[in-house]
Amino acid sequence: MWASVAAGADSAACAACHRAIYDAFKQTPMAATTGEAGHGVPAESFARAAFTHAASGFRYRVSRSGGAYIMEFEKTADGSLHGKKALAYFVGSGAAARSYLWEADGFLYEAPVAYYSTAAKWDLAPAYGQYAYPYLTRPIVPGCLNCHASVLSPTPGTLNRFAEPPLREGGVACERCHGPGEAHIERMRVGRATGGTAIVNPAKLPPDRRDSICAQCHLSGEVRVMRPGASWNSYRAGDRLADSVSVFVRAGVIPGMRVTSHFENLAQSACKRAAGDKLWCGSCHDPHSMPRAAERAGWFRRKCRTCHAENACAETVTKRARRQDDCIACHMPKAPVADAQHVVYTDHSIPRRRRAASGAPPAEAGLVPFGGASASPRDLALAYGIVAGRQGAAGQARALQLLEAAERTSKDDAELLLYLAEIYRNSGQAERAIPLYRRAMRLDPAQVTASVGLGGILFERGDDRGAIPLWQDALSKNSGLVLVGTNLAMAQWRAGDLRQAESTLRNVVALNPGFQAASDLLKRLQEALLHR
Repeated sequence: MWASVAAGADSAACAACHRAIYDAFKQTPMAATTGEAGHGVPAESFARAAFTHAASGFRYRVSRSGGAYIMEFEKTADGSLHGKKALAYFVGSGAAARSYLWEADGFLYEAPVAYYSTAAKWDLAPAYGQYAYPYLTRPIVPGCLNCHASVLSPTPGTLNRFAEPPLREGGVACERCHGPGEAHIERMRVGRATGGTAIVNPAKLPPDRRDSICAQCHLSGEVRVMRPGASWNSYRAGDRLADSVSVFVRAGVIPGMRVTSHFENLAQSACKRAAGDKLWCGSCHDPHSMPRAAERAGWFRRKCRTCHAENACAETVTKRARRQDDCIACHMPKAPVADAQHVVYTDHSIPRRRRAASGAPPAEAGLVPFGGASASPRDLALAYGIVAGRQGAAGQARALQLLEAAERTSKDDAELLLYLAEIYRNSGQAERAIPLYRRAMRLDPAQVTASVGLGGILFERGDDRGAIPLWQDALSKNSGLVLVGTNLAMAQWRAGDLRQAESTLRNVVALNPGFQAASDLLKRLQEALLHR
């Protein structure tokens, strides 16, 4: 069951002194960004819960059974590949859409289906249309879940395994914006506020620290790179986000609309450029409450008029009245986003006139730190390494050049070593990749990439017994690596351990019955066992 168990200061502990704020916040989308499937508000409709993905030939259906949400799928041509999974948790407030997670032995994976609230229908989750089979095992790592949930409980040494419950509080908790609350609660309990209240008030912070609180989740950029020694939970309210993560954007490119591009889009607006630090997210948004639909136009019009005179609008009174004198309807319209289908989001670039939709930024545009921040050669190298796979030969060459230079001065940086090793391996330079993989494994035993990559090199060279323990190690940290599991079974088969190969394949097929390579190999192996 989902839990709200105190780990430090649970948000409910704030209600004793801040009841009105707490009750109002619990009604906002931010407070409802995760929870048990079937418990989200607003509730999903199942009137349009079946669909076919034509490119892969799979048909999906989502249903409710005794309060549980069940996702089923089958290959429409002959029904030979089919399966179902219980959807354990939802991610997303439902204001635009919701994604879903399923669980296997404590490992969390994203389901390939999502619910789109505006259209009131189920369809493929964003970015899943590219797969030729139901991709059931996209791992949910703490870094991805952190902006939607609070107080996570990841299992050390794994990629995506969590203790029960996987997080202590659904949604964005008070401490996300106000920092740890234990000391504050204790000071208020004993009536001792000397030396400060021991809590963060974002509005009273210097602008870079104030803005970091919103940017931690609403600034995705083109790519994010963790600073050396930082992790998914290094940032705390009151810190500077740039001390934990470097955010890179495309040089000279006006960002298009994306799901989490609010902060980046606002920086491009004429309003922000003119107002500078005076204008921030809190200028227009009260994070503790949302205006009701009937009050929305007036609420934001009053915000606009703190800077703009009533007669500043050049539109006619008649046309303004036709739109309920709604500044936002004209200057912050909702528009489609590049990284999700079936949804629209508010354009925070505050255009004078509605702007045309923009596609993906050109790959040849260079990466630069957002907002003129500084970034080390190491961070820049990693940024190019992360995007190298979608930049073609020129991007690969640029990434290789930067990673090689950074590695010469950061020989104990496991992340650098892994990205450099991957480029070497993918460009046919296995001999240069092998020592980097081995060094990364010594530096960071929890990583998965080196175990997978080095195992692949050994397997291709016929060293099955060398590859087997590496792949077993990788699967212990992320059991959903179905291609690794399938290759492991092949290595076990070639090494003569047919029964272990069969067990491995059964596990892969149980995790993803739609992965045909594993299903086909299991059938061949079982035929071989029959004829032994």
